[in-house]
Amino acid sequence: MVYKNSDGRYIGILIDFDFSLSRSGQEWTGTVPFMTIKLLTKNAIEGKVKHLYRHDAESFLWVLTWVSLRYQEGQLLRKGRPLDEWLKLDAIQCHDKKTGFLTTHRHGMITSQSHKKNWDIAMACLRIVNMSYADDNPLRTLENKDVFEKWLENPVQSKLPPSLL
Repeated sequence: MVYKNSDGRYIGILIDFDFSLSRSGQEWTGTVPFMTIKLLTKNAIEGKVKHLYRHDAESFLWVLTWVSLRYQEGQLLRKGRPLDEWLKLDAIQCHDKKTGFLTTHRHGMITSQSHKKNWDIAMACLRIVNMSYADDNPLRTLENKDVFEKWLENPVQSKLPPSLL
């Protein structure tokens, strides 16, 4: 979904209700493998974490990662699909797996040739996301426009050929 905000900028929101989680009386939905790490915590489950634009940006990167690792030329891989176990985990377990993925496990992943460029872009963006989780990193407190620039725009531009910019 895309909407135009009061200052004329278009904002994209990732929505997936097919496999979503929900909590009665609270706005807390999402497909666990695609949810931001910050919302896969006990505090978030209890409604104590405010939903921010950065959560949607990070969710988009998890979807890009998922597609890059699990599809070849538009077809779901039949064997050896990475991240299958994420579909069977609860929020807290998925938090732990995704944190491990950000810190070390992503380095051993092999993507399909048809998604090599997407994988490179996703990894460049997730490196920034990973840094934002460090307690002393100024990326933790970025405003929405800065999240877009630092988490998405800059890493994507660094991976694209000049002809596409």
